[in-house]
Amino acid sequence: MTENTKTLSIRLSNEDKAELQKYLNRESAEAILRQIKRGEITLTRKGVAIERVNTISESVNTPNCDECPYMNDLNMTAFDEVCEYKGIDRQKALDKCVQMLWR
Repeated sequence: MTENTKTLSIRLSNEDKAELQKYLNRESAEAILRQIKRGEITLTRKGVAIERVNTISESVNTPNCDECPYMNDLNMTAFDEVCEYKGIDRQKALDKCVQMLWR
């Protein structure tokens, strides 16, 4: 550890720590901080508030992914499985993927 870094610690229940540890590490914390600095999200006591939404999906005129001409040639089997397993809407998941790629 150098003079430019410090350890951040918070007290959590063992169960909460185990769950949060699956997602939160230095890389994800730094990414969250970048999003806060860019004004994309705000962290509150109640959770994450999304401040800015990507407008790319607003320019797509198809009502669902099956009618999108760009989706027909892709093997979406794994994507569909993950969305179904996680209970995530396919379009919302795809919008998030596009948003991550633009960054």
